[in-house]
This record gives sequence, C-alpha cells and structure tokens, in this order.
Amino acid sequence: MKLSAAILIFSSLLHSTSYAFDIIAHRGASGYLPEHTLEAAVLAHAQQPDFIEQDIVLSKDGIPVVLHDIHLETVTNVEAVFPSRKRADGRWYAIDFTLAELKQLRVHERQTPEKENVFPNRYQGSGQFHIATFAEHITTIQSLNRSTGQDIGLYPEIKSPEFHRAEGQDISAIVVAVLDKYGLNNKAANVFVQCFDFSEIKRLREKLGLKTKLVQLFAENDWQESPTDYDWLKSQKGLQALTEHVDGVGPWYAQMIDKDAKGGWSKSDFAKRLSAYPFTVHVYTFREEQIPNGLNSVSLLNLFERVGADGAFTDQVPPVRQWREQVKSD
Repeated sequence: MKLSAAILIFSSLLHSTSYAFDIIAHRGASGYLPEHTLEAAVLAHAQQPDFIEQDIVLSKDGIPVVLHDIHLETVTNVEAVFPSRKRADGRWYAIDFTLAELKQLRVHERQTPEKENVFPNRYQGSGQFHIATFAEHITTIQSLNRSTGQDIGLYPEIKSPEFHRAEGQDISAIVVAVLDKYGLNNKAANVFVQCFDFSEIKRLREKLGLKTKLVQLFAENDWQESPTDYDWLKSQKGLQALTEHVDGVGPWYAQMIDKDAKGGWSKSDFAKRLSAYPFTVHVYTFREEQIPNGLNSVSLLNLFERVGADGAFTDQVPPVRQWREQVKSD
C-alpha cells in the first residue's frame, strides 16, 4: 500500500462525534481531488462525513459508473483518447463507451468548454485518476468501514433516467439490482437513493422494489434537469404527493432562503411549507468558493440550520465538521 493511502486510512481511525446535522461528501472529497474518483472517495472517508455521494450513469454495456454527467469531456481526456467518438452536438456521451473504454480515460478537475478549471484553486497535480464503477465505490467504502470501525453511508443519485431509457437502458432497475447484490436494498441500510425525476421516484418505489431511504431532489424548471414540474412539486399539493413515496428531500439551498427588506436572510415560503412535513432535508451544495456575498462559511451553515436543513452536501467536509462540532458543543 502507498504511504499516502495508509495515512488516509489511519486518519479515519480518529474518534468522530455524531451530531444530528448530516454531512454528505458531495462527489467524494471533490474540493481536494478530482470528483467521483476512488481516491476522492477514500479521502472523503478519512474526513469522516456521514455519507459519501455517488452520481451514477451507465456505460454502453450497462455498467453503472460514477460520474456526475452523462457527458465525458468536462472531467476526462476523452477528446484526446477517442477524438472521433463525439456525437453531432459535439459532445462525448458515457453511454457510447464500454466500461473497458471508459477505463482508458483519465479523470481531471472539472473544466469549462474553454478548458479552464471551474475551480482554479483546486487540485492541479498530475495524478492518474480514472472512472470507477458503482460497485467499486461500494466495496471501497464497505472495506474502509470494516477496517476503521465506522459506518459511513452511501448516497447514490440516479442520473437522467429519461435519457437512459431513450438510449435503451433502464438505469434505475440496474442500480436497484446492484444494491440487491451487495445487501443494501433495505430500509435498515445506511443508504439514501436520490433522483431529480419525480416520475422515476414513484417508479422506484412502486415498480422496481427499492426499499432504501429515498430522496426527491429539487431543481428549477429552467435548468431542464428532468420533466418534473418543480414549481408544482414545491407547492402544498406537490409536497403532499411526495409523502407517499420519499423519506427526504434535497433542495438547492437558495430555494430555502429569501432576502428580507433589511438585507438579511429568512425562511422562504417553500421552506415554511416544507417544515410541516416529516421529511429529512439535505440541502445542496456548500462550497467554500461559492459563499454568497455578505456571508461567510459559519454564517451560511448557521443559515442552513435555521431554515430547516437536517444536513448538507459539501465539497469540503472539514469546515462543515468543524462548524458542527463547535455549534453542538455550545
């Protein structure tokens, strides 16, 4: 084992105090290493969140791989390895490549179409990072849990189910089958499954036999994240409909707050409606590089808690853990 890996595992043996505010490592330790790589998952585990997130898309041969997007060029060198494999829209799609082909790619920090790093102060090394399967993430986290005596959970997101169906693949059924294989498809498992598509949320519960905790993610309609009408979903009728299917919700944190006349922040009408329901609320995403003007890390996290969040997705686990330990000890 490399010394760096040994240090990471040793650091994860340190005592961790558990509090009510859940910390979800967003795409692994994505503030420090290229997102969704196994290395980012291992580092995230050492940072001791409550959960580690895995966004899931499918390869051409139907293998669930951990990537945030259905496209490849923003986080890999696919253009250099397979220059002729882009579609008519100029993009390279994961579903057009077998797992063996995807394994040939190198993962790098997220880039803009102009090939500039989205977060320029993040990892700038020349490490060899690769795409990993959902199964590899599961076994890595399970193995680290066993060796360190922890129980850090999984938080997979089923990405773009409508797109995958149009490509002839049922991503949700495949993900449920993987959870079954590893004994994780049960209510007691330390697993939240999340999805933006409300129709797919219902299908997961009613037709595909998903038994884990289930989270409905909230986007804005103009993001075109899914066919779901999020304005309706945020209404009283929408939230009531959700009670039949989900255990939790994942709003964008900006949906939970409003600026008042004095320039301060208060609960949005949506957050007020949400507080009447028994959902676990995990907001996204805390990033140290994207703190709203007038706030700092501590005041933003205080605001999350004040408007009703039970936890947050974060690219940087350490400052959120530090905040949680300080607040809960006061």
